[in-house]
Amino acid sequence: MEFNIGPRMMKTGLAVALAILVTETLNLELGMVAVITAVVAMQPSIMRSISHIKEVALSTIIGIVFALGGAYTLGLQPISIGITVILAIALNIRLGWVKTVNITILTIAIIMMSGDETIDLTYLFNRLSLIVIGITAAFLVNALVFPPNHQKNIFHLIKKSFAKTSFLLRVMPNQTMKIKEVKKREENLKKTIKEAKSYLEVITDEKGRMFIRNRRNFMRDIVLFKQMIKVIELEYQLIQNLEEKLTKIAEISENQSFLVKKLVAKIVEYRENVILTYENKIEIETELQRESFTAMNLTINDLINELQQSEIDRWVEIFPVASSIVTLMVELEKLDQYVKRQKRQF
Repeated sequence: MEFNIGPRMMKTGLAVALAILVTETLNLELGMVAVITAVVAMQPSIMRSISHIKEVALSTIIGIVFALGGAYTLGLQPISIGITVILAIALNIRLGWVKTVNITILTIAIIMMSGDETIDLTYLFNRLSLIVIGITAAFLVNALVFPPNHQKNIFHLIKKSFAKTSFLLRVMPNQTMKIKEVKKREENLKKTIKEAKSYLEVITDEKGRMFIRNRRNFMRDIVLFKQMIKVIELEYQLIQNLEEKLTKIAEISENQSFLVKKLVAKIVEYRENVILTYENKIEIETELQRESFTAMNLTINDLINELQQSEIDRWVEIFPVASSIVTLMVELEKLDQYVKRQKRQF
């Protein structure tokens, strides 16, 4: 069983420790409130921390308004607190602040449980200061400790995805893998692609940071990573089409099946060379890359010529695969051009 402690785990632990240290130094009771807030407020990027703080602040205000309104209209009984929480959650969801709804609930609870009949304003101030301490601890730790190398992190996810598509695109044309294992690997690939796309959203948020050292390089990296993920998604689509159509294509025409397998092998090789070039692990002459791409074009032309001589029912079987290959080749050529203009700098 793997036991991996990542930077975010360490930063969350440090934020919790800082929140406890501050509350104990100030002799504030219920330091657990600051701890919970610090954990909720910890985000994967600095910009998301700033955005999250805004949401937390607004959610806290909503909590205060609902708590005071509930206290003076419904009272401070458990059922009154429950009704107030329900109404506040509904508003948070309506405003799209689902991630900070816990802060709203926490605020309502600490205010409405401050007394039996009336709100103690001193108690209210002390408890709200705990929320501020938790938020501040999370933000400071996130900004100053282990600042994330987003380019490195997302490229790791992209390479992981490419390794999985390469394996499937090499094995599937030979049809030697069990269907159950293919499905398992496809699901695993799908999860990795989702992680990469989610992380791309994180680094896209970072483009608004004022202290990026090389903004131009950062923006070009985002464009490059978007293209890489697009290629991964197209490879995944090709894998699905091969799984569904390859057996029928082989039954229709051995030559068409051979051309498809040949194209898939060349595409995987071409893409792997593009990524290795980006990593500065190999140097491929532009002429060789052009010749390789020309060879793929000639092969796809041969496949199209084969199709033109086929009946419509055969077109239905081969077209999804041919279309996937052509689209992938176009986007792969774009990626090749991007890599030539933007070398890896992390």
